[in-house]
Amino acid sequence: MDHKSPLDTVLPLARQARYLGRYQQIARVLASHGFGYLLTRIGLHQLLSLPRRTLRDATIDTPLRGAERLRLALIELGPTFVKFGQLLSTRPDLLPPDFIFELSKLQNTVPPFPSKEAVQRIEAELQRPLTELFAAFEYEPMAAASLGQVHGAVLHTGEHVVIKIQRPNIASSMLTDLAIISDLAALAQENNLFGQQYDLVELAWEFSASLRDELDYRREGYNTDRMRHHFAHNDLTRIPRVYWDYTTSHILTLERLYGIKIDNVAAIDALGINRKRLAERSLELVVEEVYSFGFFHADPHPGNIFALPGEVIGAVDFGQVGVLDRDLRRNSLLLMLAMINHNIDGALRALVDLGVLERHQITPGLRRDITRFINRYVDRPLQDLSVHTLGNDLLEVLHRHRLRLPSPAALLLKALVTMEGTAKLLAPDMDIFAVARPYLYRAAADLLGPAELAGQAFGKLRDVGEATTAIPLHLDAILYQLNRGELRIRTRDEEARRMASAIVGAANRLALALVLAALILASSVLIIAVVLGAWTGTWPIVLGIISAAAIVFTSFLLIVALVRSDGR
Repeated sequence: MDHKSPLDTVLPLARQARYLGRYQQIARVLASHGFGYLLTRIGLHQLLSLPRRTLRDATIDTPLRGAERLRLALIELGPTFVKFGQLLSTRPDLLPPDFIFELSKLQNTVPPFPSKEAVQRIEAELQRPLTELFAAFEYEPMAAASLGQVHGAVLHTGEHVVIKIQRPNIASSMLTDLAIISDLAALAQENNLFGQQYDLVELAWEFSASLRDELDYRREGYNTDRMRHHFAHNDLTRIPRVYWDYTTSHILTLERLYGIKIDNVAAIDALGINRKRLAERSLELVVEEVYSFGFFHADPHPGNIFALPGEVIGAVDFGQVGVLDRDLRRNSLLLMLAMINHNIDGALRALVDLGVLERHQITPGLRRDITRFINRYVDRPLQDLSVHTLGNDLLEVLHRHRLRLPSPAALLLKALVTMEGTAKLLAPDMDIFAVARPYLYRAAADLLGPAELAGQAFGKLRDVGEATTAIPLHLDAILYQLNRGELRIRTRDEEARRMASAIVGAANRLALALVLAALILASSVLIIAVVLGAWTGTWPIVLGIISAAAIVFTSFLLIVALVRSDGR
């Protein structure tokens, strides 16, 4: 008898053998931090022929909470899993508040790799000696992250630049981990580990696509160029220039911005920069990116945002960006405007259009929670707000009503919350909604103005016109099928199926009742015939037997018909 598990079809045997060592390493790390039971529940020990002791949770002699242990496990598993933890920290619809808070602490900072390897990578990629490429090169890294590290340099033409160099072999190790994460997501989905509410395979695919983009530094260069173009006429925002002659898929060379990290309040004060104006600019930057361009910096943490003289904001590192199409921009704008104006119905409609909820999910309880959320956080100064509390309240609403955030909305929420935290550090008494309001109204003139509405109406009219012109063709095909007796009408309406099933069941029960009544009638006829025959002769008995037989035969045919139609 074949005892092959359906899970065996999830992972190809070649992949199991190829990545077995890494699977075992991941299993040991997770088990040592108390999460081996999850891998056992999805059947990983069977799939990879691992002994159960490999996945047995180690004794946790520590008071650390589960969220802290998960963060430490991801750090131990390396850059890919750190990145995955950062992604999960943007999804308050997937994890409890303590996990979101803990995973948000994950940073890309890791020890740098040797400068000798960095120089070898530069020369191999650009195919020229370092001295021919740069007039000066800083061998001490300026910063190091999970994907690469940054060195300063000066071109022979005098421009000061920074060079982002990808770690050796990081791409191959990350691609292996991405394949394993996708496999684990498929196994968890197959075993319904976290319920039907979450599409784990889709989440893993989105993460894989995003990280693959980050591994190609040319894509980050394109993102930087695009953002620089958007702010070309804005004197209060600086985006670095990309030096494409010194850039490949593994090397990125950018203009160097000399500024202060935006969370270094003491240094900002020492230069006499207006902190409140700087905080306003940091928030305006995100709002303008989102609602004017639909293209925003998805990771605006303080390490990527600089304060320049004159309250100018400098932004770098566009490896992670969010893209909102026009519909998403319009619906998120409608949500923000509804919140600012305390319009509960408008906020609920915008949430439906954003795909966060469906109309049938709008209940009095949800309406009450949205009203409470808006009243609690709108028109309040930042000093009276807590980002952690806001996140907890939002998470509570999402979980209570089983709502999900689309990925672009999750990235947008992360960007807004990150910049809000920075602004709160710079100017605690600033009202985020007061700063955003003028930009939202300006965006409304573009996204909700007469020209936009006319364009939408024209698009709908065009769709109606195309459907109208197609009607004669479809009608001709229907009449042709009807004439040939080939027309079939199918429906997938579940309510109709249930009603039809109920009707068929009732009819079958009625038919069986008729059969039973007929058999009783046949028995009665036969008994009467026998009694009459005993008095008058044999003819009544013969006629009674024939009548009873006819009734029984008819009942038999009815039973056969029922069996054929119902299958029981």
